[in-house]
Amino acid sequence: MQEEIFRIKETSIAQCEQTDRFLLTFEQEEISFKLCELFAFRKKIMSLDILELLESSAPDIEVIELPHCDRFLVLSLRQILQFRELLNGTFDTLALNSAIQKILRKNVFNF
Repeated sequence: MQEEIFRIKETSIAQCEQTDRFLLTFEQEEISFKLCELFAFRKKIMSLDILELLESSAPDIEVIELPHCDRFLVLSLRQILQFRELLNGTFDTLALNSAIQKILRKNVFNF
C-alpha cells in the first residue's frame, strides 16, 4: 500500500509500507528510493546554485544523476525549484509525522 506524503502539480512522493521505500512520480515515471537515497537526492537538488543558473549564459537546465542507479534527470530551472518544494514538503511532513508518533508513544494525551 502506498501513502502519498507530498504532491505538487503532477509530481509526488509516496511511501510504500510493504517495501519501506519512497516512490517519486515524475513525468509519468515512478522512481523508487530508500530513505538514505532520498536524502542524497535532496542534498544534490538543494546544493544546486540557482543564482548561477540564472546568471549563466548556458541553458537553464541541470543533469542530475540519481544516487542509486544509472539514470539521470534533466531538469529545467523551474523543475529544480519544484523539486526543492517537493522535497522540503516531504521531509517536513516526515518530521511532523515522527514528532506526532513520538508524542503518542509517550502517551502524553492518555488515549
